Amino acid sequence: MEQPGIIRMKKLAVIAITKGGAELARRLRDSMHGEAELYLPVRFMASGDGALALGDDLASGVGRMFGMYRGLVFIMATGIVVRMVAPHVSDKLTDPAVVVVDESGRHAISLLSGHAGGANELTGKVAKLIGATPVITTASDVQGRLAVDTLAELLGCLVEDREAAKKVSAAIVNGEAVSVYSHPGIELIAKLPKIPGNFRLYTNFDDLLWSERAASIVITPLLLDEYADALGTAAVLRPRTLVVGIGCNRGTSGRDIECFFDETLARAGLSPLSVRNLATITDKDDEEGLIAFAKRRGLDIDFIQKDMLVAAGTPSGPSGAVYRNMGVYGVSEPAALVSAGATKLIVRKMKSKDVTIAVAEAAV
Repeated sequence: MEQPGIIRMKKLAVIAITKGGAELARRLRDSMHGEAELYLPVRFMASGDGALALGDDLASGVGRMFGMYRGLVFIMATGIVVRMVAPHVSDKLTDPAVVVVDESGRHAISLLSGHAGGANELTGKVAKLIGATPVITTASDVQGRLAVDTLAELLGCLVEDREAAKKVSAAIVNGEAVSVYSHPGIELIAKLPKIPGNFRLYTNFDDLLWSERAASIVITPLLLDEYADALGTAAVLRPRTLVVGIGCNRGTSGRDIECFFDETLARAGLSPLSVRNLATITDKDDEEGLIAFAKRRGLDIDFIQKDMLVAAGTPSGPSGAVYRNMGVYGVSEPAALVSAGATKLIVRKMKSKDVTIAVAEAAV
């Protein structure tokens, strides 16, 4: 799953350097129905095939592709690919998925960013399209267990601390006891098709803290700083369940909105990683500061029609000033409720000089 604030082209690149590889690459590209772009040496490009030309400096070209695509499929020897991508490998959260296919199309190998970058999933897809055998070597997949980042992706959550998640993943792979807690109303684990045998599920947080375990997984939008020592080795997964309703005076800066957004969530003990989206009135669809803030944080904005805001009501009471300016009795509270599909707020309207914020929780 892509992290907020990380923007990458929604396409794959398929690269080949031999005549036989070009034929297979062309077939693979065509079977992806516009999802992939094809790169070939000029001498193997065919009229009308839409291929892009590989330059003489292939390694430099691959370096540029690293920042352009979310996945790279190479049809060539693994050793060549390793040497070309090695100088550009940075971090599994930002590196693209890298898959290698032999020229005969017998094997598709997940080479880089298996979990976080989606190479394992892409390998399976490529193998299915060309009739190859997928080769995946990440321990959790080989053993039929779930790594934490894979689990987070399946559950639609964000991982708060990647280093902690690695330690928990190691415990899962090694078959050690892992205690798992889900915040009330967020029973995501139960939706998994198969729950690992070494998971111990808890619906009470205190029970998890008292449990005998090698590691923990906690699924919650709540901040847990005060429990850091008691939790020990733990991966905190943030479900995308919070909807933040925002109202602001015309011309309010994105910085002012961001500061009050962070302040409000911190005071409420809520993680910003659990914010699914923002919501406001349609009149704000050109509010530059709000739009800039949303882009900076990688958040979508739901613009709610006035009649829907009126119907949702204002739990903190109507505002005459807002009605005179906007034609509704409130913005942040009803916008959060409508967008989340909720009937009550978890944070009622909080106000700064120019911004109002309220928070509702969407069902999962």
